Amino acid sequence: MKISYNEATAMGCSNLKSDLELCEKEGFDYIEIRMDMLKEYLQHHTVSELADFFANSRLKPHAINALYLYPEFLSDQDEPERCKELLAEFTFGCQIGEAIGSKEYIIVPPLQRDPKGGPFIGNVEETKENCVRILSRLGTIAKKYNIKLCFELVGFERSSVRTVAEADAIIRAVAMENVGFVFDSYNLYLYQGTNEFSALRQVQAEKIFAVHLMSGLNVPAAERGQDKRCFADGGVVDVDDFLQTLKAIGYDGMVSVETFNPDYWCQNREWVIHKAYETTREVLQRNGCI
Repeated sequence: MKISYNEATAMGCSNLKSDLELCEKEGFDYIEIRMDMLKEYLQHHTVSELADFFANSRLKPHAINALYLYPEFLSDQDEPERCKELLAEFTFGCQIGEAIGSKEYIIVPPLQRDPKGGPFIGNVEETKENCVRILSRLGTIAKKYNIKLCFELVGFERSSVRTVAEADAIIRAVAMENVGFVFDSYNLYLYQGTNEFSALRQVQAEKIFAVHLMSGLNVPAAERGQDKRCFADGGVVDVDDFLQTLKAIGYDGMVSVETFNPDYWCQNREWVIHKAYETTREVLQRNGCI
């Protein structure tokens, strides 16, 4: 497996230019570029400069992060301006990906965006219908840019797609070769504290285009959230079982460290990126993945 870095890990204390330099120095194989950090970079640099960096570096781009869906997107009930804005963002990401050699794009299912707003309102069948429609349309667009879509389930109650089975049903219904999964160890854990990953054995392994690897802090269920992610060398997620399950089904692609932990952002960027590489490599070595 290859070691990748997701820019969310130091987003509060770094920027894309620094991330590129530090990830190259540490020895990462890939970097996942955040759209907001990309836009900030392009205020002072060009797409050609970014492409040149990758052309002359060991570090290569992986997935663009991320497009967040909403249920009505690309439907007759969609608001034209809202649809136009999100579709433009998606197309922009695809164009950048094509220009710099990034071939994946993370797609997040509809979420209840207000943390105090309670669980996502909707049912499995409606969600499946919406996601199949959206992914089919986006997959057709992405194919023009040689981009694969990585659909990412999120296990907490504010998500519309919470389990491997639900995500698998959607991907099978879309049935496009460039539409598959990204599996995130912590997002899987967020579904009722799941720490057993055998459900991954039921998916089409060739449809796993990316993997995110991290653990989480030991907090009460009501306090679990993306800010409680931590590096994979500690915490409550059984990252060993997660990796061994992926190995068993033949996955040997990228594994990306992605935390949103504000405690890390209080450190300097050099510390964060070094620890991200060191801890991820340690866990992958322990499991015979590199």
